[in-house]
Amino acid sequence: MATTSSSSSVSCVSSKSAAAAAPQTAYALFMHRAELQRKCVQFAQLSETKIQLTALLIDELKQRMANCSYEDLQILVRQTEFKRSLEKKLRHRRKQLKALAKLQKVSIPKRVQ
Repeated sequence: MATTSSSSSVSCVSSKSAAAAAPQTAYALFMHRAELQRKCVQFAQLSETKIQLTALLIDELKQRMANCSYEDLQILVRQTEFKRSLEKKLRHRRKQLKALAKLQKVSIPKRVQ
């Protein structure tokens, strides 16, 4: 399935848009790989790099929409849904962390000596 999506994505690439978007996508991929290689992987940082990489891929597909096939449009929909889902999970996780920090702050009274 991955070979089909990558071959169809390549089919509608114009040389100008690919050259312009390649450095951004390459850097986003580099940053995501760097996050994966960390000893202590943080969910938020990893998710942010995934979101950035997915957003760049979505932007590339949107720029070439006129030349894209039906398969490419399906890929675009999947990537957009994945990005939204990941952003929702990240927002939920941040809310959980804020609530936990607030709870810890309230439950630990300061000692007066």
